[in-house]
Amino acid sequence: MEDNLKLFQRSKGHLWTDEHISKEMLKAHLDNRHEGASRKPETIIKTVDWIEKQLTAEAKVLDLGCGPGFYTTMLNERGYGVTGFDINPISIDYAVGKARERGANITYRRLNYLTEDIGTGYDAIIMIYCDFGALVPEEQRALLKKIKDALNPGGKFLFDVFGEGLSRLKEEGRQWSYETEEGFWGVKPHFVLEESKHFSKEKVWGDRNIVMEEGQIPKEYITWDQYYNREEIERLLKDNGFTLIELNDQLIPMKGQGQTVVHFVVSETSP
Repeated sequence: MEDNLKLFQRSKGHLWTDEHISKEMLKAHLDNRHEGASRKPETIIKTVDWIEKQLTAEAKVLDLGCGPGFYTTMLNERGYGVTGFDINPISIDYAVGKARERGANITYRRLNYLTEDIGTGYDAIIMIYCDFGALVPEEQRALLKKIKDALNPGGKFLFDVFGEGLSRLKEEGRQWSYETEEGFWGVKPHFVLEESKHFSKEKVWGDRNIVMEEGQIPKEYITWDQYYNREEIERLLKDNGFTLIELNDQLIPMKGQGQTVVHFVVSETSP
């Protein structure tokens, strides 16, 4: 493991596929007391209302990183044809079970949308909870090409990314903790080294967690959060064959000392 976190360094460990952590992620999704994995129900409803305004009647919608299916379920209830992909097998199993209970016609697949085929024929593709900014630049470019190819002519890509207010809510630093019992990071007693680093020139925050569990080889998990202003979003989209249609900063009104924390973006494939 590197001593210092490097820009866009990737770890071997993956939060969403680790056998234990993936279960903890689902618990976090379902705990609506906080927003550790999914936003609170009232915000999800507002977001679905916003998404619906961008859709044509009976639109076919793909949700990338659908988790346990909160957005797909609501869109299905409103009459849209919905497909959801997620890399976390536990979340997909949960979503499939809930759809079966409701008799809902929703297609779910465990799938890595960066490396696997996502299909074609969609009128809209959504990607919510700032997942797009968690991808490193080359992953973003590859995914945007894949999304453009998957959309029908005039199709829309709807997503959210952090704004510059994110940096008012985070702090750089390192800290250790020790858990004597099962927790988010492990089953047995374990140490956790948490590191947060700001690459201000590139406008990105990196978070690294190194988990040392009793009797196990240390595991490392790294995540990234890029943040943007309007001009940067518009340029990124234009460079990859999309046109910015709308930037909504009101769905999550929380501000970081006057700076937007989350931008909600509507983009359309360019001719």
